[in-house]
Amino acid sequence: MGGEHTEGVALHAVNGEQEEPPRKQDEDVTVDRIVDRIGFGRYQARLLVLCGAGWAADIMDIQALSFLIPKLKREWGVSSAGLGLAASFTFIGMLLGSLVWGVMSDRKGRKISFTLTSLWAGFFGMLAATASNVESLVLWRFLQGFGLGGNLAIDFSLFMEFVPTCSRGKATTLLTIFATVGSLTASGLAWALLETAGWQTFLILCSCPGIIIAFFRSQMLESPYFLAETGRDEESLRVLKEVARFNGYNQELLGEGGSIKKTDKIPLRVVIKSLSAPHVRDRLVATSCLWFALSYGFYGFNVWGPSYFDARGFKPQNSYQALFTSVACQIPGTLSATFLVERWGRRVLIILFSLGCFLSISGVALFEQAQAMVLFTLVLNFNTAALWAVIYTYTPEIFPTQLRTSAMGVCSAIARISGILVSYLGGAFLHYSVSASLLSYALSYALVLLVAAFFLRVDMTGVPLSHVFSHDEPSYSARTKLAESDVLADPHEV
Repeated sequence: MGGEHTEGVALHAVNGEQEEPPRKQDEDVTVDRIVDRIGFGRYQARLLVLCGAGWAADIMDIQALSFLIPKLKREWGVSSAGLGLAASFTFIGMLLGSLVWGVMSDRKGRKISFTLTSLWAGFFGMLAATASNVESLVLWRFLQGFGLGGNLAIDFSLFMEFVPTCSRGKATTLLTIFATVGSLTASGLAWALLETAGWQTFLILCSCPGIIIAFFRSQMLESPYFLAETGRDEESLRVLKEVARFNGYNQELLGEGGSIKKTDKIPLRVVIKSLSAPHVRDRLVATSCLWFALSYGFYGFNVWGPSYFDARGFKPQNSYQALFTSVACQIPGTLSATFLVERWGRRVLIILFSLGCFLSISGVALFEQAQAMVLFTLVLNFNTAALWAVIYTYTPEIFPTQLRTSAMGVCSAIARISGILVSYLGGAFLHYSVSASLLSYALSYALVLLVAAFFLRVDMTGVPLSHVFSHDEPSYSARTKLAESDVLADPHEV
């Protein structure tokens, strides 16, 4: 009977049949309402830095291999396709990691996965510096990828579950600016050290931050959403009180006699079954297509970017400098997304920035002059950073808490499949035609544009997470009504 009741509750929530009577002072209250009352403060800022630092470390590790390919091709005398296997197996590890760590996070908690993934990726990344041939490099990069895939899937979900509704869009897009920090750091280290200090030193410096960050991550709190959804209501309330205390919020979080709204723990088989429920399935298919297409274009250029510059006659130091400069354009791209995401909405921005990616990568493909290639690369980095910022905000918020990191894990896994393909195909295409290889990325951005324009029906701008299935296609008026009735204008108002 208990299992049937739990499954019924889960599927009832997934299908959007939520009926919540007006709350009196002594009735249960949802976590997101309390998070809105506490507001964005010191704890959220601290979590932003830790999630962002881990995000930067991951991007450094991923970006590092793109600089190694031309270097090791000359040093080891191997083909681009051979070194592409190291990139492919990194993404295979990320594929498995995103699935395993995502489900583990939904079952065992965000905190343990949040800490272990960073430690795992940093440790095996440093071991990759001991590689003496392609085979050993492939092994260490595969194991490192297993940690990277989980980290990328969990960070955004955990961070979003501590952020109030009114700040969610800006805060999560701001988090992606740390990806630019990671790319800039990797590009800067390559420019400064790769041709002088050696690639082993370069790899160690790119990987060691993950180990340091893991210690600080272990000091953070468990997600109050996860605790409430798994029936640990008192622990959830303790976490919320600790966040409120850390932020300097001294008012009562609940009315007299009130408690955290209780939710039954959902078995894993129900989570898997719920992912195929109509409301979830449609969203998961659309976002998976989005992630596949975007990842193909993004990882294709990032893995093989230095090789494209090398193939068009750039000297190593000049290509490192050009890539460092172009990566810097990701900062205004992310800031633009942060400024616009709550004003224009997620879906509109996905369409606009994917169009920008399509036009700029087409320019890189068709204009071979050095100045034109650098200019279009600058524009491309601006748009890709903005596009990822919006998509990382959009994806986790359209799924319920019980399925959030599992859904992110699926999308991340789809992205890794795309990365596996492009890591190998990019090397093969590069052997025949640089322009044809780049134009294949333009087609992938065109697919992102089509999916966003015709298949994304949901926009959660201004909608609390607890209303994830209240409106399948929230209109502006629906969002306004929800904001007025369910989100406090003053987050410190009781």
